[in-house]
Amino acid sequence: MPHLIERASSGRAKCRGCGEKIPSGELRFGEQLPNPFADGDGALMTHWFHLPCAAYRRPEAFIEGLAETTETIDNSATLEHEAALGVAHRRLPRVSTAERAPTGRANCRACKTLIEKDTWRIALVFYDDGRFVPSGFIHAKCVKDYIETTEIGPRVKHFSPALSEEDLENLTLDL
Repeated sequence: MPHLIERASSGRAKCRGCGEKIPSGELRFGEQLPNPFADGDGALMTHWFHLPCAAYRRPEAFIEGLAETTETIDNSATLEHEAALGVAHRRLPRVSTAERAPTGRANCRACKTLIEKDTWRIALVFYDDGRFVPSGFIHAKCVKDYIETTEIGPRVKHFSPALSEEDLENLTLDL
């Protein structure tokens, strides 16, 4: 499937990765997939993403699109590095937000124990039928075992913009 990187023609499209609108004129990534609702073969639909969201959530498709684009992307080396990490570590694209657990009721997907109240936890998402579906949490200390890398800082910061630098430091100390 051909994927594309282009400037948004209007500000109507929402990013599939974060749910925010993609402003008119901003570079965006379009993942083209077969349209299950169209009549006939060869009909495609396009899922739009901000460039960082695509690099973090759909790394294989993003790398394909990056290789084919003629657009000049300011931070292409950083985005390509993050996408390559996502390809190398198959669970890394599942990383979503980070927060302190508001209760002590959630179980960690990695170690299967309760995540205690006020401890750092990482929310996970799965890609299913064009949507990102919440799929539980892991302890910050379980990131290395479950994700197989501790390089989650840029992703967590991107999907948790309310986190302060101090919060990120505290989180990385728990990894």
